[in-house]
Amino acid sequence: MIFFETEADPTEWFLMPLHWSPENERQIEEWSSTCAEIMYRRHKKWWRNPDKALLANRFRCLVEAHPIPNVPAHQAFLYGPDPSRLPQPFYALIVHPEGADRDTDLRIVVQATDKNAVRPPEVESFDSAHIGPGLRCLHYFGDDGELGVSLNYGWWSEEHQVYASIRTVTAEIGWLATNIDIFDDFARSIWLNSNPEKQSLYST
Repeated sequence: MIFFETEADPTEWFLMPLHWSPENERQIEEWSSTCAEIMYRRHKKWWRNPDKALLANRFRCLVEAHPIPNVPAHQAFLYGPDPSRLPQPFYALIVHPEGADRDTDLRIVVQATDKNAVRPPEVESFDSAHIGPGLRCLHYFGDDGELGVSLNYGWWSEEHQVYASIRTVTAEIGWLATNIDIFDDFARSIWLNSNPEKQSLYST
């Protein structure tokens, strides 16, 4: 098993448990309350009418909504810089190579080859000092008449001989564009860990 680790600020980027079930309800409650407390302490000086119970419920609802079949994530991180809005999920997954052409495979991983895209995908090189050569792709799609976008990062890991990908999806295209530098920094902070003895703040 390969784990995604990050050097990003743990008071803004939260590792979200996946595969929720009633059997671990107590752990989810504790996780949700801990995340709410972290956000409260970070923002309490300016946050009007703070409601930690409401915030904890938002975290819990996000966990209960996963896993999503259309996003076969191995891990998920939540970007939560603002307690007034729902944290934004970023999905992390490992893809094993299927063909001999790495460039083609990598474009598939970042959704750059989707023929159903409503706009031409915006693809750029996005190499990672931690993982290796990669791409960043903005993939536009239509959902019930509404324009949405998925932001995809993908790399070929020479060390692990797999593709690694980070993806988020939103209909708030302006918000995503405003925060793209933050998301780029997060993507560059990711590294892969196949050694369970190498634990980080995000390890479970």
